[in-house]
Amino acid sequence: MSDTTAGGQAAPPVSAAGHKRRLRLGIGGLLLGMFLGMMDNFIVSTALPKIVEDLGGLTSLAWVITAYSLAIAASTQIWGKLSDLYDRKVIYLLSVVLFLAGSMLCGLAQDMAQLIVFRAVQGCGAGGLVVGALSITSVMLTPQESAKVGSWTGVLMGVSLVGGPLAGGLVTDAWSWHWIFYVNVPFGILCVLATLAGVRLPAAPKKRVRIDYLGMLLLTAGVVCLTLVTTWAGSSYSWGSTRIIALSAAGVVALAALVWVQRRVAEPILPPRLFRHHNFTLAQILGFVFGAAMVVPVTFLPLYVQNARGIGSSSSGLLLLPMMAGMVLVMRRGSAWIRRTGRFRILPIIGGAALTVGMGLLLFFGPQTDTLLGSLCMVPLGVGLGCLIQNTVLITRTAVEPRDMGAAMGVGSLTRTLGTGMGVALFGALYAGRLSGSLTEQIGARDASFLVSSGSGDQAQSLGQMPSRVREAWAGAVTDGLHVVAIAGVAAGLVALVSAVLVREVPLGPPPTPPGNS
Repeated sequence: MSDTTAGGQAAPPVSAAGHKRRLRLGIGGLLLGMFLGMMDNFIVSTALPKIVEDLGGLTSLAWVITAYSLAIAASTQIWGKLSDLYDRKVIYLLSVVLFLAGSMLCGLAQDMAQLIVFRAVQGCGAGGLVVGALSITSVMLTPQESAKVGSWTGVLMGVSLVGGPLAGGLVTDAWSWHWIFYVNVPFGILCVLATLAGVRLPAAPKKRVRIDYLGMLLLTAGVVCLTLVTTWAGSSYSWGSTRIIALSAAGVVALAALVWVQRRVAEPILPPRLFRHHNFTLAQILGFVFGAAMVVPVTFLPLYVQNARGIGSSSSGLLLLPMMAGMVLVMRRGSAWIRRTGRFRILPIIGGAALTVGMGLLLFFGPQTDTLLGSLCMVPLGVGLGCLIQNTVLITRTAVEPRDMGAAMGVGSLTRTLGTGMGVALFGALYAGRLSGSLTEQIGARDASFLVSSGSGDQAQSLGQMPSRVREAWAGAVTDGLHVVAIAGVAAGLVALVSAVLVREVPLGPPPTPPGNS
């Protein structure tokens, strides 16, 4: 990828070196934007008590997180399609600006209602950060080079997952909760400057744009309804409640109408042609499984060590580090393998197999399992997740034409988001049902009902105050709940493995021509 002069002569070596530095600067800016969007999914959690102390609104507290997640899910595909229709860099920068505006407004919020609305604004901007960065890098780089960027995406995901709550607590204690939002601003400005200076894309051809407004409306309605179902069902409302049934029906009707509309408009927000490609469809299955499987170690492993072993919430979060280390390592080595060989199909196969093994190891956990040993057993799970997320993006990238890159990356991000939401709902229902049933068998329905209703939080302190018989029953029931989740996780791993085996190896193609100056 060397620049040339107007006369066709090779530019001096310094120009090639300058181009490489500029490219790194641009990619650094894109990755920084992605990281900010990921961090704000988790950084708020540890600041919530202080937020309630200042703003009140305890009953609306969950919406501080839910509004952000809903906005991301609803806006991701829209940002992706807009990047295909207009200038990708401009659309990405607009998403950064919207995210920063939302961050500032969140910090300035005077009551809980304002904070929730501004979190939705922030989430709408964040929806364009990941999909925009992936869309731009997929156009700028070869598939081999994109794999390296994909490995950094996994690193940032792991850092945000483990470091987000820790950073939120530190910033809140050092200054105030307002600063968990204000701190985005200087980093966001760096992101904008680096993107402006380092990202160079070919000039977009002039064309008449016809925006699919109806498709946007139906997609947003369907995604919001289904996301609310996965957020509320089994926790705020029962699965058979009128509200959950109505939301489910509305979501299904909206998505069914979306499919009908997408076949009849000139520029569909969700182009049906994407799903005609064998590998693209399989990549979305792999992405969905990744999103669902990620829920297990992030949610249910901490529940197990807190409730069965009596370990505090902060320490339980650190037990994810071996899994994250395995995830990061395999992504770094996997990207090197792809760049060296130009082959990728074996990696998602390894990912599906490792995910299945990692989930299966959870079945051997018991109330007395050594905590460190249990944490180390999560390394195969990290390897599986790392192989899946990296290569899901790569398979998606190689399966579509450049004109659909934004829409394709939007679909990929959306399927992972829906996988996470549905994973929480499904695994949570299985866990709660087995936990309650096991307790009922051991201590009776009345005591079990009381313990379950009061035992949904961190039990590290209260566990030691329980009578011995109840403590043993509780630890056993928590472990039984984990085992049911593990069985469902094994099934998810097998789905990923079969899907990966069906993926077809395709040539990764030659390097792109040097970018222009648009």
